[in-house]
Amino acid sequence: MIFFIVFFGILFVFICVKYCLLKKEIRHLSKQLTLLSDGGTEKMLDLSLTDRDLERLAGQINRHYARQRSVTAGALRHEAQLKESIAGISHDLRTPLTVIMGHLQLLERTVLSEEQLRRTDTALRKARRMNELIEAFYELSVLNSEQLQPRRESVNLSNLLIDFLAENAFLMEAAGIRPDIRLPGKSVFIWTDPGMLERILQNLLTNAIRYSDGDIRISLSQAPEGSITLCMENTVDEDALPDVNRMFDRFYTGDAARTQGSTGLGLAVVKLLVERLGGEVNAGLEGNWLAVTLYLYADE
Repeated sequence: MIFFIVFFGILFVFICVKYCLLKKEIRHLSKQLTLLSDGGTEKMLDLSLTDRDLERLAGQINRHYARQRSVTAGALRHEAQLKESIAGISHDLRTPLTVIMGHLQLLERTVLSEEQLRRTDTALRKARRMNELIEAFYELSVLNSEQLQPRRESVNLSNLLIDFLAENAFLMEAAGIRPDIRLPGKSVFIWTDPGMLERILQNLLTNAIRYSDGDIRISLSQAPEGSITLCMENTVDEDALPDVNRMFDRFYTGDAARTQGSTGLGLAVVKLLVERLGGEVNAGLEGNWLAVTLYLYADE
């Protein structure tokens, strides 16, 4: 009789200890799962005690988590590739579309019949709308891409700026603008991503033309220590002066009614790209002259 009492007493104590240890282990697993779900750790689940059922449960959870992590990583890679593709396609489409718009504007100035003029005007309006959509696609893809990194090479910035202005001369001509261009006496070279730099210039020029009331100044200079300053200035209507402290915010536009067709992303993209290139950008107002100034560096 005493033997059975002692035996069941020991068994009861064993069951209680086992129960308490299992409860402790379950709480430990629950804490690890909470950390995993909250992003506090990427470590797989582990057990400090040996229990086959709990080991199997932890193993199943670990395998599920590993699959989910693999799927997530694949989705992120696909998203990054998609954004890069959108950015690349948008950039590649911009140049031929710019040429098409230029020729259409030149065609409008020739002797055309009323019907031909109407068709040309329609084609030009559609081309401008397409250009706006391409710009918006590019800007959104850039602003939401953490993986965007410059592909640097030696670039003659003076030549790039001259070529860029020649390609976009018709835009300024159509707006009745004759830019004041100021370049240094010798070529300025920089180690940078030419594609990013072209996009920066395009957004700056588009912004200047859109809000200028007639004048644009573009200046390039290089300090003896190698730093490069690129400034694009334009006059603005004194009744619609922009807030220079907000100009690089996403979706900010000096045109509150958005009648100019701006998404308000252009200068936000400029700031992001300039910073990715290791430079700085700021904006300032002096009278009715708005200046956006880039500070870049010749070396890596």
